[in-house]
Amino acid sequence: MSAEFNQELSYNTLVAKAKEAINNNMLDQALDSLIAAYQIEQTIVVNHLLVTVLIAQNQYQEAQMYADECLDSYLNDQQNVQMYLNLILHNHYFLNAWEIVAELPKNWQDSFFSTIKKAENNYRNAQAQTIKTVARHFYHLSDGNLTDQQKRLMAANKLPRDEYVVGAKFILQDPFLTQMSRVSVLDQLRRLHVTESVQFINLATELVTVVPAELRDIFSDKVYQKVISVLKGYEKKLGSDMIHGLSEQIQLLLMLAYPDLTLVIEDATSWVEGLIAETFSFQLPIESENQIFWRQKLQNYLINILN
Repeated sequence: MSAEFNQELSYNTLVAKAKEAINNNMLDQALDSLIAAYQIEQTIVVNHLLVTVLIAQNQYQEAQMYADECLDSYLNDQQNVQMYLNLILHNHYFLNAWEIVAELPKNWQDSFFSTIKKAENNYRNAQAQTIKTVARHFYHLSDGNLTDQQKRLMAANKLPRDEYVVGAKFILQDPFLTQMSRVSVLDQLRRLHVTESVQFINLATELVTVVPAELRDIFSDKVYQKVISVLKGYEKKLGSDMIHGLSEQIQLLLMLAYPDLTLVIEDATSWVEGLIAETFSFQLPIESENQIFWRQKLQNYLINILN
């Protein structure tokens, strides 16, 4: 017998043992078998069984960790959506729940939105002081350094939607906040499909009015797509690993200019050529002073963030 055959046999045996243990309400044994099977092959069937057993054992954080690995498989029918929503709402990830439901078929949304609102209200009643503390830290985001800001942003993901939006409107206009954090909050409002206008301090320190629901994610932005397309044209010269590294750098740089990338890029071709020239000490291309100014400003800003 081949090793592959033995592995398949072992996987099937473990899954069968797990199902039998579940039927006999022997959840610890079922969990051991499922984890062993999942180590052999990460299938959706075993993933769903794992999550079900972990929820039954009140291990909600670990259950969400596994569920997130196969998230799409929980969004293909209403029963699975309900299970996943119940799980993340138990873990108080309210914003994630709003984001997920906003992307579901319209005829599914009303009942699931009601589920989220009910969970938020229960949380407000039971954890009023916790919400007040997290909201206060969120509203005063600029009091901390970048690391502190990222921690507070993560904590704010567990705020109910209304409390988050109220705080977001305030901090988007905070002149002392880092641009990266302001952009992160604006993008969160986009993912929440917030349809009311908000004011936002952009990279040029101008106060602009935007409607988050009308914004595109950066990967769908035509300027960003053009920049990445131009960059890929250098793959033969620079190698795939270097292109990958530069594309990640570009994403960080252009996130700082989000949502209006035309502020810093007038011509994608010369912008990419200029970035590569500066990175590898190649001959600089001909480009506008304004474009050079903004690219260097972005790079300096990013260096300051990372150091």
